[in-house]
Amino acid sequence: MLLPAVVGALAVGVAMGGQNTGIFDGEPPGWASNVGRVLVILGVIVEVAAVVWVVRTGRYRAARQSPLLALSWSHRRRLARQVRRGTPEADEDPALIVETARQFVDQRWFVVLVAGLAMTSVGQAFLGFAPFFAVIGGLLLVIWAVLTVSVLRNARRGEAFLRAHPDLSGR
Repeated sequence: MLLPAVVGALAVGVAMGGQNTGIFDGEPPGWASNVGRVLVILGVIVEVAAVVWVVRTGRYRAARQSPLLALSWSHRRRLARQVRRGTPEADEDPALIVETARQFVDQRWFVVLVAGLAMTSVGQAFLGFAPFFAVIGGLLLVIWAVLTVSVLRNARRGEAFLRAHPDLSGR
């Protein structure tokens, strides 16, 4: 929630006219340089911490060894659709549906990685201090916000599916 305010501050700062601010280049004032550096450093720390945590907890290895990777994209999309709707098809392999739902739940860690990426890109926009970087930073934030909402919604749907169909795990 802080990042849209930061991007707004950048947009106002650029609109108020930094010194020698062109469309693609500008000289950020001292406060913008400091904020940009802090956000870039914090973003990189969050990204690295998220990657280390995912590898250390075994989530990365589990995702790489998933039986879903051997399936075609269309089959995986069909499984995901069944989990999102909460209605498994009768002819589908229950183990694959359960694995899809578990992966939905286990992908919440991705939100932390996206938060780090968002901080880094906003920090870079402050360091560039030009309208172009403000627009690109804003677009990236919108994309990452949509991605975050999608990941969290799918995680809730995966949990709901696993609660509604405990019998599939036992087959």
